[in-house]
Amino acid sequence: MSENFCPGCGAGLPVESINIAEGVALCPDCGRLSRLRDVVDRKRPINEVLADPPRGCSLTQQGHEIVATVRRGSLGAFIVTLGIALFWNGITSVFVLIAIAGLYSNLIGPLPEGFPAPPMDDAMGLGMSIFLCIFLIPFVTIGLGMFAATLLALAGKTEVVIGEHEAHVATGVLFVKWRKRFDPQQVREVELVVPKLRNSEGDVTARNIAIRADRDVQFGSSIPEERRDWLYAVLRELLLNPDPQRQRELVLMTSGGWTRFGDE
Repeated sequence: MSENFCPGCGAGLPVESINIAEGVALCPDCGRLSRLRDVVDRKRPINEVLADPPRGCSLTQQGHEIVATVRRGSLGAFIVTLGIALFWNGITSVFVLIAIAGLYSNLIGPLPEGFPAPPMDDAMGLGMSIFLCIFLIPFVTIGLGMFAATLLALAGKTEVVIGEHEAHVATGVLFVKWRKRFDPQQVREVELVVPKLRNSEGDVTARNIAIRADRDVQFGSSIPEERRDWLYAVLRELLLNPDPQRQRELVLMTSGGWTRFGDE
């Protein structure tokens, strides 16, 4: 079996189909011209990826819609995000209590016994208390976002719902979801792209799935790589080859694919 595979159809690429000088590869099976970077990303044939869905992934038929679901849950990610959230919010809460104590003292009266504000030598004036409240707004917002990220790492999931005329990508926990809509009949390409915001080390493994349609929809950089690769392969099949028979085959192929909370 060839070590290189076409990002489009997943067929093996012979050495003579790869042009290193131009940085492209021409698939002899589907005729697709691909960048070598995309060829390197395709570590397994697409049919093999589709036939062996990672745990935490499913493809189901719900009425006239196909729903591809990927659980974002990862024990390691949950522990890391929880630790960061607790550290950040623990520090922020100290200043929030100081601001509340200042407002209470200036507007109501002496603080009640047992109020958990840190001891201060001088009482804070009303103006300073109001300024501190305003100053803390972005820090509190970031802290809430960290707790949201912790919930996503524990029980979050991403769903791509594809109907005949409407489709959307939904990410969230339980009934709280953020949706990005697109027209499935106008999909031109499904590809993996490097997010504009990368970490300081230039890590390009955390890629986004990009759906090019009536609007560009990007998502999935925080999904574990194996699950993201499966979802990418599924979406290419569903959106670029919208054949009802093929869709039924994919649903049957992946039945029983997602069962339990997965590890990274």
